[in-house]
Amino acid sequence: MINVDEFRFNSGRIALDLPATVRRRASEPQDVLAPSGAPARWLRDAGLSHELLALSPEQTSDLEKLREAIWAVADAAAAERDLPADAVATLNEMAALPLAVPKLDAKSVTVKLFADDPFQTALATIARDAIDLLGSPLRTRIKACEQPDCRMLFLDTSRSSRRRWCSMDRCGSRAKGAAFRARNRQDAHEH
Repeated sequence: MINVDEFRFNSGRIALDLPATVRRRASEPQDVLAPSGAPARWLRDAGLSHELLALSPEQTSDLEKLREAIWAVADAAAAERDLPADAVATLNEMAALPLAVPKLDAKSVTVKLFADDPFQTALATIARDAIDLLGSPLRTRIKACEQPDCRMLFLDTSRSSRRRWCSMDRCGSRAKGAAFRARNRQDAHEH
């Protein structure tokens, strides 16, 4: 069972937050979108839907397909490998779905977005963000968390471009704690 803090939105881009729904990809993968209703909650919590959408199994499958395509392309970009053509085709296909239409409200002078199919709009938004990121010089700043069992992808926006972990609170803290314990064990053996 996954805890209430099930979704992480700290990768730096919504397109990288979606693949982050598979935790510990490099060791014991945990799919936080697997529980019933989780895909709809993720879309809402990501700000891609105002309400909780009732997703069909096919829609859930499409979201997972987009997630894996982004993972494949972004992981290849981070490792400076050729991008997988089938995953790129999935991104392009989903980016072609209709976006929401902005409308200006005369009384409140605010912009509201209207979509005939909020789910397709969410897929298109995520896919377009992935294409925007991967087709720009920022793709060289996509990194994988250095914690061996994590490998979550994130956008390193630090000035020095030396960020090592997806989150200092999670993986960074674990890595620093392990290094501290290793130093203490080594010091104990030397004395």
